[in-house]
Amino acid sequence: MMKPKLNRGRVWLGIVLGIAYGIITRLVIGQQATLASLTYLFIIPTILGVIPLVVAYNETPKSYANNIFVCWLTVAAFLLSMYFFGIEDFISSLVLAVPFFLLATVVAMSVKTLQFARNKRNGILLALMLLPFLFAVIENNVRTPTDTYNVKSTVTINATSEKIWNNIVEVHTIDSQEYKAGFFNSIGIPRPISASVNKKELGGKRIGNFEGGLTFLETITVYEEQKKISFDINIDPTTVGHNPFYQNVLHSKYFKFLDATYELTELESGEFQLTLNSSYQLSSTINFYGKYWGDMILSDFQDRLLYVIETRCEDK
Repeated sequence: MMKPKLNRGRVWLGIVLGIAYGIITRLVIGQQATLASLTYLFIIPTILGVIPLVVAYNETPKSYANNIFVCWLTVAAFLLSMYFFGIEDFISSLVLAVPFFLLATVVAMSVKTLQFARNKRNGILLALMLLPFLFAVIENNVRTPTDTYNVKSTVTINATSEKIWNNIVEVHTIDSQEYKAGFFNSIGIPRPISASVNKKELGGKRIGNFEGGLTFLETITVYEEQKKISFDINIDPTTVGHNPFYQNVLHSKYFKFLDATYELTELESGEFQLTLNSSYQLSSTINFYGKYWGDMILSDFQDRLLYVIETRCEDK
């Protein structure tokens, strides 16, 4: 029995069709095709893996290596196309890459067990390609769960409570050399610039400024001098950038910052432990995946901000 042959011309045809299908579904589904969509993150990448394998082989493929290569090449080309066409930015592509490559690998490893008979192959493929549109309609009409998550960061500072407190309530301009930018900053997450407050008391208005013009509008909800301060957080919508990640996250019903709390505790050593606890809310069918990225990005942001406060307070 002859082994199924991989026709290079058909491989490239399958990859091109996969890319075109992915872009079309993204544009047609529109606002539903976001980083918070079960359809976009899990169903479409599965079909992207199937399309080139069905097109590339005359019969059911047998080689795991060939399958994985074809699926990964299709996903990589699709993500690059989305980036270069400006449909997604780098950080959005990074978030998409995890489920896309994972599911493409699952397809590559399992598709050899499927029998793509020539007389049925086109019908099966067409049915699969229409599946995301059905799921998108269903997903859009299903009530999504809302979950609240907390991210906690701490640092120990050798300084007076007064000095620490003054660096918490208001944050003077942080220059690029003072702030140790990390990976997430390099791919588009803005670093903090400054924070000002009109009055240091309950009900005071605090404004947080970030790189790129992003602005947080905050109201002090708890104020215990040199002990604890909490404020709710609202994003000024007029300052949200036009890049896809900002629009899909900060300008959507999917993600919402809730509040942040600084708490100062004196240790037996005479040093102070500064704790920053932030809360955010996710409303989607894939909160578990959003939490993974939300915790990681927010934790990175908080750790770097606390480092700036620590350095300023201990600076002789």
